[in-house]
Amino acid sequence: MMDTPFEAVAKGNSEFSREFYRVVAEAEPGNLVSSPMSCLIALAMAHAGAKGDSIPKIARGLRLPENITDALQGLSEVVEQLREAPSVELSIANKIYVKQDFPILEEYSTALEKYFQVEAENVVFTDPSTADKINDWVSNQTKDKIKNLVDSNSFDGLTRLVLVNAIYFKGPWLKPFKKDKTHNRPFFTDENNSVEVPFMYQKTHFPYNKLDELDAQLLVMPYEGLELSMAIILPNKKEGLKELEEKLATADLGKLLQSGYPRDVEVYLPKFKIETSLDLVDHLSKMGLSHIFSDDVNLTGISIAEELKVSKVVQKAFIEVSEEGTEAAAATAVNIMAMSALLPQRLPVLKCDHPFVFYLNFKSSHVLFGGRVTNPA
Repeated sequence: MMDTPFEAVAKGNSEFSREFYRVVAEAEPGNLVSSPMSCLIALAMAHAGAKGDSIPKIARGLRLPENITDALQGLSEVVEQLREAPSVELSIANKIYVKQDFPILEEYSTALEKYFQVEAENVVFTDPSTADKINDWVSNQTKDKIKNLVDSNSFDGLTRLVLVNAIYFKGPWLKPFKKDKTHNRPFFTDENNSVEVPFMYQKTHFPYNKLDELDAQLLVMPYEGLELSMAIILPNKKEGLKELEEKLATADLGKLLQSGYPRDVEVYLPKFKIETSLDLVDHLSKMGLSHIFSDDVNLTGISIAEELKVSKVVQKAFIEVSEEGTEAAAATAVNIMAMSALLPQRLPVLKCDHPFVFYLNFKSSHVLFGGRVTNPA
């Protein structure tokens, strides 16, 4: 049976998230948080204007169905379901800024409104206050968690459009940690060094699994409403993070995240807060998306006034995990510029006292945020 657009996007999404984490993690050392979902939505807004053989090329890079209507419809349904997630605060906002007097096609405006609930706003990119305007919008959408996504140097005389996506999540744990159980304990940043940080503790019923093939353990902690959860993947060895990430690069993430089965487990988890800024062009090129940044790309579905290409993709992401739950936010901006003419035994214990990987998921297959904790201090 053929997948519905929603199912096809869900499958592709889990592959996109895995690849996105792989290329970002390879290049970015230390604590990390990123949002594959925010990046995907921002680039899908550019994809909505693709024509000719750029459609299948970009679709493959984004792991979306090659039929552009299916891709946009499926993604739009995913976003709609996310927005309706019960008991948590989850907002996904999109915005497109267009150079004053630059003509975008009616068909493109209609597609953006239909699939992304977004309207274009005209701005003067060479005016320094434009960056402030974009940053204020992002800050507002992410409850002040993401500030200064762009600066006035982000744009120049060739900038024609900037596509921005912002995701904000705040969710209470289904089973919160008791504050009086939080105590300082050592977190081993490597075999020989440790830092004292507050560890939360609880003994409770959670989906858990020993992942022998990854030499790691999986714990899934649901948020209220049960549609969103945080998965922790802890390597068995204190210095097992690098090896774990290498194995995750080829794992079926969707399947893996659903492999936990509920059982009693003791959990020691450090409180952590991470913020990451990423310049994504090189990372995305390694994922098969170099076409969208090249002079060969056909984005004439956006405008026929000039030839366009994506020139910049930046993302800022934030996550904070505490006894009550999690707060996370991300924003991604995509600049499009004119091409210059030239150019079941005893109780398991999950003690997260050394570097580990985390994913914040919706219905197991959609990764909103992914990252790693190497030093929570």
